[in-house]
Amino acid sequence: MMDQERILKVTKAAEKFWLFVTIITVCGTVWIIYTEGFEDNKFLPLIPSLAGIWYTIRRIFRKRLERDLGK
Repeated sequence: MMDQERILKVTKAAEKFWLFVTIITVCGTVWIIYTEGFEDNKFLPLIPSLAGIWYTIRRIFRKRLERDLGK
């Protein structure tokens, strides 16, 4: 089993990954909707929404883990 510091490091990396994905997908979605119009792409904002949800979940998990580890 991984030690607690390694688990925390992996959790922080996953949180940063989802933040990056959220930012990139928001920018891409805004660009596509701006250039092609909203009507043909009305479900596209679902992608950054899901990425944002995963970022939030990872952040909550990390904070709970830090609290449990006494950090």
